[in-house]
Amino acid sequence: MEKKQTDSVQNRFTAYLMVAVANRRVSYMEQRNRQKEWEYIQVDLLEKNHVDFDAQYRTYMAEQSLLRYLGYGESSECMPEIDSIQLAKCINRLKDRERRILFARVFGELDFAELGEKFGMEPKQAEMAYYYIIRKLRKGMGVRKDEF
Repeated sequence: MEKKQTDSVQNRFTAYLMVAVANRRVSYMEQRNRQKEWEYIQVDLLEKNHVDFDAQYRTYMAEQSLLRYLGYGESSECMPEIDSIQLAKCINRLKDRERRILFARVFGELDFAELGEKFGMEPKQAEMAYYYIIRKLRKGMGVRKDEF
């Protein structure tokens, strides 16, 4: 009887060890695959870590145009930097004051109080003017409210 009990304990222990080894093997393979994926990502990032001088130049020119614009030069300097032709056409159709409000809010990152002060209106009026301009742009581009 004791032999059977010893064999039963031995069999259960052997089964436990086999499952533990199998689980450890699976865990090791998963960890190794995660490490390989991480290495592939790092290699991709290194390969893609090139400098796109054309994009940097366009960004630089846009920033310079905006700085000149925030000095309140001509807003037409900003127009070549806008990629969407349709958006550029819609912006060109805006009145000069609307265009200046839009650029001051978007590129100059002015809040509504600063916009109101700059353009001689109350902050709430500046906010309403800005959202009116956005609605005009949406309508001109034929875009739904949730897309833009």
